[in-house]
Amino acid sequence: MIGSVPGFLGKFRVRGASPSGWIALGLLGLLTLSPPLEVETPLPARVELDYTFGQRMRFILELESPLPIAEAILYYTLPGTELPQRVRVIPGSQDPAQITYERDLRRDPLPPFVPLTFWWEVQDREGRWWSTERRTVRYLDNRVAWHTISTGPLRLYWHAGDPGLARAVLELARQSLDRIGRPLGYRASEPIELFWYADRELAQAAFRLAGLEIGGEARPRWRAVILIASADEAGLESLRRLIPHELTHVILDDLSGGQPLPAWLDEGWALLNEGWPDPALLRALREPRLEGVSLASLCGDFPPDPLRASQAYALSWAAARYVYDREGIGGLRRLLEAYAGGVSCENGVRRVLGRSLARLEEEAEAALQPQPLWQSLIERLGPWLLLFLLLSLGPLLLSLPRHEEARTHRDPHRRGVSVHTGQGTPRTGGR
Repeated sequence: MIGSVPGFLGKFRVRGASPSGWIALGLLGLLTLSPPLEVETPLPARVELDYTFGQRMRFILELESPLPIAEAILYYTLPGTELPQRVRVIPGSQDPAQITYERDLRRDPLPPFVPLTFWWEVQDREGRWWSTERRTVRYLDNRVAWHTISTGPLRLYWHAGDPGLARAVLELARQSLDRIGRPLGYRASEPIELFWYADRELAQAAFRLAGLEIGGEARPRWRAVILIASADEAGLESLRRLIPHELTHVILDDLSGGQPLPAWLDEGWALLNEGWPDPALLRALREPRLEGVSLASLCGDFPPDPLRASQAYALSWAAARYVYDREGIGGLRRLLEAYAGGVSCENGVRRVLGRSLARLEEEAEAALQPQPLWQSLIERLGPWLLLFLLLSLGPLLLSLPRHEEARTHRDPHRRGVSVHTGQGTPRTGGR
């Protein structure tokens, strides 16, 4: 997951379009002033954003007709921010045609693929406020010549390989979205964009410009999934696991209404949707548990240490698998609904599963322990063994009364009937 970016809300530099220029009076920072309440009139202007990835970014307001402006304010916001940030300027010209703010992305970087929403408000010299339309632009890695292909709510950005391979990747995403979402009654309300890097170094370089590391991840609030896999059959095989994993995060975030989920459930469910577990997960489960790795500790973020993170993923998968095996998809969904309602990590498990997190952890691990061969065979073949016994012994059991009756007919003494010997008094069979 991508963390916060230091210095993200940094300074902008104003570049004037007229000889007199503009004088910046405000700084981009954590300003929390709300927009002027008297804004009423739409401003006829062109609102643009252009940038060179990792170098600079310019916000542009170009007026369609001259307007004597006393003050201009740029607002911008990112997904997850409660209040927009703002920059206030006073023009140094009576009749400006263009206002431009420039950000130095080398000094104040942005995370790749973040969507940025921005707009302008200006006040004329008569005190009236004017407002532009809002624009949302995704900060793409434009070092890459992206191609796009779409189906339904999914759009794939790709830059290597052939169109046939891109269609196969998109179809894999479509099937994954349907397979995971259908049992949950999920339908994407907004587009989901997938960015497929075929070159790992290219992807990592893009994120390092923002001081970040990347492997492959989903950013649900951004409606973005970043994929890294080679543009060949081996890469496609890797994407068969990666795509359903990352789409699970998007689906769960949508269904929870953005309410934070316990990390063990979010990651465990995503791993479960990959299919059969990676052998590395099973190996991690067999290793001695490192200190600090438990379901209770995984209610929040995963540990940064690679060894602990590996065990954390394995334990999360084991817990999700155990819930699914016992309760089916309905059990996982009830957990999701409980957490979407705001219950705590511990109370969600108690309410839905009737057990503590600690007990869930113990049972999930015990369920994965090796069993004696005979016990495993009985558990797997029990119903078939019972059916075999019924089919084999049933006719034998049914035939027993008939054999008894036949023997009775052959030996009348066994029936207790009278037998006349022809001499003396008649006697009964038996002794």
